[in-house]
Amino acid sequence: MTADRDGVLSAIATPERAVADIGGLIGDTVAFGPVTAGPGGMATARGVGVVGRLRGRRGSGPGSAEVHVPVQLDVSVEIGTQTVPVEARMTVRIGLQACLAPEGDHIVVEVDEIGPGDIALETHARGVGGVFVRRLGNLDAEIRHHVIGYVTDLLTTPEARELRFIALDEGEETA
Repeated sequence: MTADRDGVLSAIATPERAVADIGGLIGDTVAFGPVTAGPGGMATARGVGVVGRLRGRRGSGPGSAEVHVPVQLDVSVEIGTQTVPVEARMTVRIGLQACLAPEGDHIVVEVDEIGPGDIALETHARGVGGVFVRRLGNLDAEIRHHVIGYVTDLLTTPEARELRFIALDEGEETA
């Protein structure tokens, strides 16, 4: 019975399906802000990003997968009257685990909690303002914090929750 269940999970909850579903939720662009940033909320940040080609791969167990979401993000940090542009390249890892529901008529896909370690990030801020922004607050930690909130909110929308329930008869259509 376990082998049958594992086969069903592997056939229905594929990395390709995860990429398509998450890609449909995220779209081609992302945006956040204005949000307060830095110590005491002394700065305001806004970000707009372009989503690259998502990649998916199977995880270590049946029904587990990872989706990697690359984003080129342009962030503007406003401190007083100065605006500091920051370029950020990141990849967000979203871990998924599919399991058979107790009723046995559908699959439920659980999403791993996203943490700072799930975001590979490289930032570039130029000039005196860039040095100031880096030293004033932990820029990378701030960006990770806001990205985690954005992705978590996105993955808890009604549309995302609906995608996490897969009827078993869908497997017959795709098999």
